[in-house]
Amino acid sequence: MYKTATRTTWKNEPIIDGKGIKIALHFTEEQFLNLKKGLIPHEMEDKWFIFFENDWLYFHRSWTGYGIFKAQLTKETKGYSITEFWAERKHEKYSNEDDNSDIEALCFLIAEGLLRVDARDIYLNNNIKSETDLIKGWSNFGSLLFPNQNVSDAERIFGITEKAKSVLFGVAIGDALGVPVEFKSREYLRANPVSDMTGFGTHKVPAGTFSDDSSLTFCLAEALVQEFDLNTIAQNFLRWCNDNYWTATGEVFDIGNATQEAMCQLAKGVKPELAGGTDSNSNGNGSLMRILPLVFYLLDKKSHERFEITKQVSSITHAHIRSVIACYYYLEFARQLLDGKDKFEIYNDLKQEISDDLLFFADIPSEIAWFDRLLKGNIYELPEEEIQSSGYVLHTLEASIWCLLTTENYKDAVLKAINLGDDTDTTGAVTGGLAGLLYGYNNIPTNWIAQIARHDDIVDLAERLAGKIAGR
Repeated sequence: MYKTATRTTWKNEPIIDGKGIKIALHFTEEQFLNLKKGLIPHEMEDKWFIFFENDWLYFHRSWTGYGIFKAQLTKETKGYSITEFWAERKHEKYSNEDDNSDIEALCFLIAEGLLRVDARDIYLNNNIKSETDLIKGWSNFGSLLFPNQNVSDAERIFGITEKAKSVLFGVAIGDALGVPVEFKSREYLRANPVSDMTGFGTHKVPAGTFSDDSSLTFCLAEALVQEFDLNTIAQNFLRWCNDNYWTATGEVFDIGNATQEAMCQLAKGVKPELAGGTDSNSNGNGSLMRILPLVFYLLDKKSHERFEITKQVSSITHAHIRSVIACYYYLEFARQLLDGKDKFEIYNDLKQEISDDLLFFADIPSEIAWFDRLLKGNIYELPEEEIQSSGYVLHTLEASIWCLLTTENYKDAVLKAINLGDDTDTTGAVTGGLAGLLYGYNNIPTNWIAQIARHDDIVDLAERLAGKIAGR
């Protein structure tokens, strides 16, 4: 039975700094009855809580409870209408400032979330010009929230394929840009900044050659095309190490110490979840650099499942809790990018969400404190001198978030990451993965995409991964 939402059903906070926006929506009596029922999330991951009270519809983010929209329904001779609604304009709560985007968003939520009809019907019936389609709607609001969307399999797979390509190419291009200058100092790169795809240099490999960062990312993605299995992932990693599987040129030319040791443990028959190092000195960035494809498998999982699965996959090479937390933070950021959320909104949301999660899943205050610059401060306000870019997992995570938040496109984000120096390929790869998700595959420079090694194989992998995701 459909339970009606009320103010007390879920957490909610009022709109603080609202802006009135004119609109002209009309509803039948039957539609009005459905609007009054509202929308109750099953859990916070469901994104929206909507309730009706005293002629008003209130739209709240289910994660934070922040009020985003409110709209008054007015009785007419035939049916009901909405002639104006209010949108939050307090940047800390909702960063959008475009009225047309808010009109599209409100219509989408009403149509797909409350009336269970194709959002395009609302746009057409009410003469609203919109570029929004159901793929964009899926990206912004989540298909799990709106189970009755009339999206074709071809449309859905295409949208997911673009996301998968943005991840795989985002990582590989950031990696390949950084390979020629790996280990170069920040001072050297200030005098000789990387501005385009180059070759040779540190590892003497052609332009577009990716390293272990991308190879292991592809190994993980390849495993996820099948049923999730930790042994399959681990065996793919071993095939890379021993048989050059998913290498760019048929040769492994870069491998971290902790990863090398884990490969030795796996070769001896040690269980994957026990192969990674557990001491505090085993906190290189080797699991963070290849973890991003896991975000697709975690989409329909609850938070405690996401943490546990992340822990298992990280532990194949890096089992210390600090590496696990870094991977979890990174994947949670990526998961919300998949929802189409603003990067600063995500950053602020994660301060509370990650902190709350870690109290339940990793209640080790001394370890959680290592993440204070992300969870308690505003890392994007720090000067470059305070951002480090070594192979330490926390340095790589902080640098990637800093680069993402202090630039406005994929190209600038990855070049900023690489020109920090030191572990340039991994900082570029980790930043590139998030930047790919944020700005989309079509906003990655096409000349870089064209130069990347095994281009067609990566496209094929993205398509197969998307097919697996869509087939759930």
